[in-house]
Amino acid sequence: MRYMVWIPLLANVVIALGAPALARRLPYRMKPAALTASAVLAAAGWMSSLGLLAASFVDRVPALAHRLGTTTVAQAAALPPSSVGLAAVVAVGCGAGMLLAASMRNGLALIRAERLVRRLPAGRVHVLPQRRPDACAIGGVTGGRVVITAGLLDCLDAAERDAVLAHERAHLIGGHHWLRMTVACCAAVDPLLRRLPDLVEIACERWADEHAASGAGQRRVLARALGKAALATLQDAKGAGTHPAGRATPSSTTCGFHHHAVTERMAALLDGSPHATRVPATVLLTTSALMAVMIGSAVHAGTDYLALLH
Repeated sequence: MRYMVWIPLLANVVIALGAPALARRLPYRMKPAALTASAVLAAAGWMSSLGLLAASFVDRVPALAHRLGTTTVAQAAALPPSSVGLAAVVAVGCGAGMLLAASMRNGLALIRAERLVRRLPAGRVHVLPQRRPDACAIGGVTGGRVVITAGLLDCLDAAERDAVLAHERAHLIGGHHWLRMTVACCAAVDPLLRRLPDLVEIACERWADEHAASGAGQRRVLARALGKAALATLQDAKGAGTHPAGRATPSSTTCGFHHHAVTERMAALLDGSPHATRVPATVLLTTSALMAVMIGSAVHAGTDYLALLH
């Protein structure tokens, strides 16, 4: 256990650092699910290692060890240092608290979305009388609805409106709100995964772009709609207020038209249909080996610790 317990933590570092490269190499259809699965695996490895390190600290406290009936005091050399165990106890406590807070935020957001879904009739697009350009897919537990503001409708023509609405419906088809909530919880537990929510967000947007642009001639229409929506968002931000240094303050939109990846999304749409439909062999072999090592080392370390307890 003394050494195997560290392998999931090292694998977690590899996943966190390699996630951007993985996002670039994967086909767009697989990116959201693959990145979410990577986040779950990394967070699970992180917490399993920290949990074992924290549990080993029990052996360093004689009163606790006697109460629990453990016999590992005589085998202390097989356990990590007590300072490491104490740090792990603190990390596990912080991680559990952050996970609880993230779960509560996501749960409340899901409850509000479900109430809105149940209140709005199905099978139609709901227009909000707001001048702020925005559109979003509201995903609940039992279904979803597409909402768009009057401000966004005014700056798009009919074809562009259809493209944007198809994009939002694609988010509901892909269940992207579930992926976002899952990755948010993983990032709350594991501080090394702070970049994963943004990567998954961009991957979901690209997935929805390609799904909405599957029709003939829709790629340029959707790219044009994204550009118009981004410009309208910027103009709305300038009208709403400016930064103290004189820069416009971008308004946060649900559909992400202010996001820095809009230009990349437009370029991908204008470049033509993506050619990559399969996972590269190197990516598949590397991720499979990393997953096997991570799971195997966690199981091995856990088995060793249970053996020490007896």
